[in-house]
Amino acid sequence: MKHEIFIVNAYIVDANGNFNFLSGYPKPYDSKHYDNDIDRTRCKALSDYYSVLSAMATRTDRQLQRASVIVASNGSSLGDSGFGTLADLPDPDPEPEE
Repeated sequence: MKHEIFIVNAYIVDANGNFNFLSGYPKPYDSKHYDNDIDRTRCKALSDYYSVLSAMATRTDRQLQRASVIVASNGSSLGDSGFGTLADLPDPDPEPEE
């Protein structure tokens, strides 16, 4: 019976470019723990992914933050997001002149 493992990675990158995993990550989701239901396992991993993204979006202690869900068997990414603090965001485009 086929099974799949999804891994939620949640880490922050500090101003020096150092990667630090958040406590409890990386977190594996193995379909063997969900009756080999790959879709259910994927949903569990994606739910955790969106929860950690929400939590990371409110952090202000790092310049760059990132979280991703990957499929372990082939390395493909199901989700990949990055955040920067407000000071890191570019200025909005100026109003066009008439």
